[in-house]
Amino acid sequence: MEEKKTLFDYMGQIFITFGFSILTLNVFCVLVGEEAQEVSTIYSMGKEGLSVSTMMQFFGVAVCITGLRALFFTDKVIKRMSVVARSACMLTSIVAMVVLCAVVFGWFPVTMWQSWAGFFITFGLCFVGSVCLMTIKEKTENRKMEEALQKLKMQETKAGK
Repeated sequence: MEEKKTLFDYMGQIFITFGFSILTLNVFCVLVGEEAQEVSTIYSMGKEGLSVSTMMQFFGVAVCITGLRALFFTDKVIKRMSVVARSACMLTSIVAMVVLCAVVFGWFPVTMWQSWAGFFITFGLCFVGSVCLMTIKEKTENRKMEEALQKLKMQETKAGK
């Protein structure tokens, strides 16, 4: 049974996504900020950090990702769809959103294959990392639920004797 999500749950997801993306961008600022300053609006300040407009753009993306997650991974809108299909739809939506942002906000030159390679490598690593974390979290929660079920069965057995 899935617990009801509140506005605060969604806000928490937004800020986790936003925080992770800003942390990642800051690492890249230090590593490639000066070189990317001329070709990317993300790194317009070079190694000095991120501009407010870049951070607000990524906040908007975090809001959209959280919305997509709610759309594809709750049964409120989409009633019947496999987890694989939901994941594929969400990934496709996120990639499309980033492509749109890259074009509209000038995040990286869309005609340079190196930019796309960097995006897909970074996105792939982040995706694999998040899948690993979600898997660990799910296994931990399942183990706790199994232990609680075993305790409940033991209590029922003792009460029945």
